[in-house]
Order: sequence, then structure tokens, then C-alpha cells
Amino acid sequence: MPMVSVNEYFDLFFNVVIGVGLVFELPILVFFLTLLRVVSPKFLIDNSRYAILAIVIIAAIVTPTPDVFNLVLFATPMVLLFYVGILASYLLVLQREGRRFPWMKVLVAAALVLAALAGFAYLAVTRYGYRLTIEWPFLVR
Repeated sequence: MPMVSVNEYFDLFFNVVIGVGLVFELPILVFFLTLLRVVSPKFLIDNSRYAILAIVIIAAIVTPTPDVFNLVLFATPMVLLFYVGILASYLLVLQREGRRFPWMKVLVAAALVLAALAGFAYLAVTRYGYRLTIEWPFLVR
């Protein structure tokens, strides 16, 4: 087994920490680009496939190992943060145009999603013999 120097571990740690730190600035970057009227939420949604491709490429560069699990582990929060940035820019545009956020539609959609998840959990417990636990995974046989 080859010896690994402390500098190599430090370089790996430094690259990962800097990469993750820059990733968490993504919503702020999207917000400021919207504030400066460089992009709009519609533009971001229309071109989100290219943004996700760029995010996966960045995650592949930042990921310390070549396996897919670590790539997905890095890319998933980046994609979620991209959409949080789109939401923030949408709220900025609504405020700029003097409109209000459609809270009722969002609450109805969230209630429908929660009801569907509760229905799946109910079916898993009653029909398929799963039981709920306090620890992960919350549904076990």
C-alpha cells in the first residue's frame, strides 16, 4: 500500500471544503443575478437542464472519488440549492412587480404531497406488513 503524505490529504480536504463552500453560495449568486436583471426565473427554469448538466460536471470535479454514489451525494444538494435560488429570484420578481406569492396554491400542493406520502405509508403498514420505527429506515419489515 503506497504511503500518502499529509499534504495530499490536506489538498483533498481543502478542495472538497472549498468546492462545497462555493456550492452553498449558488442561491445567493442566482438571487443577485436576478437582482441585477441578468437572469429571470423563467430563463432559469427554461434552461435548468443545462444548469443541472453543469452542476453534475462541477460535482464530478469536486468529488474526491470516481464512484457514482459520491457524485450523486455532491450533485443532489447543488441541484436543490439551484431551485432554492430560483424560488428566491421568483419572490424578488414578484416583489418588484408588486404582486403577491400564491400561498394558497403552494399550501394545497404541499397538502396533496403530504397526503400522498401518508397514503403510501398507510398502505405499506397495513397491506405490506411494514412497521414504523424511530430510527432510519423508518419503515422496516
